[in-house]
Amino acid sequence: MSYRKAALIIAAGVASFSSPAFAARVITAANADVSSTPYVFNFQGSSFTFGFNGDYFGGGPLTISTGNGGAVNTIFGQPTTNFADGRGGPVTFGPTLNYDAFATATPIRFTNGDNFIGLRATVGTGTYYGYAFSTNNVIRSIGFENVADATITAVTGVPEPTTWAMSIAGVGMIGGALRRRPRTRLVFA
Repeated sequence: MSYRKAALIIAAGVASFSSPAFAARVITAANADVSSTPYVFNFQGSSFTFGFNGDYFGGGPLTISTGNGGAVNTIFGQPTTNFADGRGGPVTFGPTLNYDAFATATPIRFTNGDNFIGLRATVGTGTYYGYAFSTNNVIRSIGFENVADATITAVTGVPEPTTWAMSIAGVGMIGGALRRRPRTRLVFA
């Protein structure tokens, strides 16, 4: 099979996976320090407002309020977090967890260090699950699935532009090496 034919088959396979019918995590870099100004994030019309109460030792320094179908993961009726990678592995948010809406700024328990805060946006077309990744008083990134009713597995952050550039350059170098590779021809006598 020629390289060109193999590339077309691979491209067709990749194109079929990028169809909107497949769930895909959409991550938005925030890097918002909420110690002086609240950070508002809207998804599918639902709103999530992250604030700061300065209580590093009580329940946690972050607060949240939600609106228009927005809700946050709760334990015992209070907004809570899940520990990030080094302290508990990947976290999946979906319909099996408890969520609640909070009209006023409510402290999110255990927001010291790196944490994931489970989010849910309920709109007319379905329920979308997501998360916020925070470090102390900074909201690092927010991710949501682009398909209704699909669970989401939380990851820490968004790749830097230099990481994307290196990845693209690496793929280009591999393609160039394959193109220049001498072709051998087998001859049977």
